[in-house]
Amino acid sequence: MSEQRHNLMAAVALTLGGLALMWVLTLALDNVWYRMAVFYVFAIPAALLGVKLEWKRIFRFRWSHLLIGLVAACALYAVGWVGSLLMRESVPLLGDEIGATYGLLDAAPGLWVWPLLVFVIVGEEIVWRFAVTLGFTDKFKAWGILAGAVAFALVHLPWGPPLLLVAALFYGACWSAIAFKTRSFWASFIAHLGWDVLIMFVLRY
Repeated sequence: MSEQRHNLMAAVALTLGGLALMWVLTLALDNVWYRMAVFYVFAIPAALLGVKLEWKRIFRFRWSHLLIGLVAACALYAVGWVGSLLMRESVPLLGDEIGATYGLLDAAPGLWVWPLLVFVIVGEEIVWRFAVTLGFTDKFKAWGILAGAVAFALVHLPWGPPLLLVAALFYGACWSAIAFKTRSFWASFIAHLGWDVLIMFVLRY
């Protein structure tokens, strides 16, 4: 079997297996933060072992990738701010949906939210941006970015409110594009972590 075919099949298996695992964990664990942490305890090694990528190169740190991530985090925050403002003005009911999405923070386990947040985002980048997205882009090129974003959104399906699914699709595509272009874990990780910190703890939409 060619490496391209292997990675494509592994990406599909991670998507379907991840969705099934998330359904099970949603039934077993009430706290969304612990649920996601347990999910990535299993998903990270599956991704690293299952998809044949140049992982050493992907994890190699460069200051330019840090800068790309920081700029992308700020730009995506600005896009989301404008989008949320337009939604509140045009469809007032979506304001309640934004509030419901932020309600997930109420389940945050105190100071443990910080290590959990970092661990979950590390997992999301390894699994969805690299193992899955690059598994798809090996075969479908740029269209694989969309496939990776859809896979990322699907794993939120068992527990996420509708607006979170839309956000996961849009931002997942942006982070997947960064991963595809840079082949750098640090660029997409910083973009993702920076955006999450901004919208959760600095200045909410």
